[in-house]
Parts: sequence; structure tokens; C-alpha cells
Amino acid sequence: MRKLVLLVMICILLSACSKDERFHAETLYFYSSEMLSLVDQGKNDYSKKQGVRYTLMLVKFRPEEAAFEKFRKTYEGVSTGEGDVVLTDRTNIYIKKESNKKESISATELSKYVKPAGSGDYPSVEVWVTPYEKADYEVEAVEVDLLQP
Repeated sequence: MRKLVLLVMICILLSACSKDERFHAETLYFYSSEMLSLVDQGKNDYSKKQGVRYTLMLVKFRPEEAAFEKFRKTYEGVSTGEGDVVLTDRTNIYIKKESNKKESISATELSKYVKPAGSGDYPSVEVWVTPYEKADYEVEAVEVDLLQP
């Protein structure tokens, strides 16, 4: 009887472990940059279809990892070094305080910190990114940390 109960328990454990198909490992890459602009993509039908809510343009953003090869090809003719990341429903945005504590903010709140183009005094950000699975030529920001403005 004990063997039967043990066998049933093992079967239940194995079946429970094999049903979660949502989990997949992904590699996140860390970059420091400056925020050049933030564009709301809410009215862009193509972006909506792709799940892109905002586009964040960054200064000197060119990920060198092999995973971003298609992204780099889209910027081959741009010598100034800017690059963009897409913000999606899974992007978390924070403002990092001096005490290294993070406070969650919305993209609308983040947009208040954008400086005029050409000012050269752009807010510093840290981003955790990965290739965007819906469009592999895009880079998805999983986390954006606005450093103390």
C-alpha cells in the first residue's frame, strides 16, 4: 500500500512540474545611458499590434551582444550612437532615489523628465533589456531605472 501511495505521489509531482509551459529562461542585459526622448505609441496601430506602448530613445545605446545583431543592422547608417528600446506591458519603470531605493512610476511620469533635444543635459537611466520576442529587430526594456534627476 505504501508503494502505491508513493507511486501516486511521484506521478502527481511529475505531472505538476510538466504542465507549466509559461516559464522560459531569458537573458537580460544591463546598460547605462541617457534618455533622449519618450514617444507614446498608443495611436500607432502597428505598435499596438506588436504590444509596444512607448519607444524610449537613448543616447549612445548600441548593444554589442550577438543577440542584438538584427537591432544593430537597423542602425547601421546612424553614426550618432542613438538607439531605442520599446516599453511593453511587462516593462517596469522606477525612479532610483539617493538611498538606492526604487519608487515605481508610470511612463507618463517618466516623460516629465525628458529634456529638449539638443540640450545635452539628458537624464541618466539604467535599463535591463532583452531582444523583443515579437519583433527580434527591437530591444525590449524589462526595467527602466531613472537615476535621481
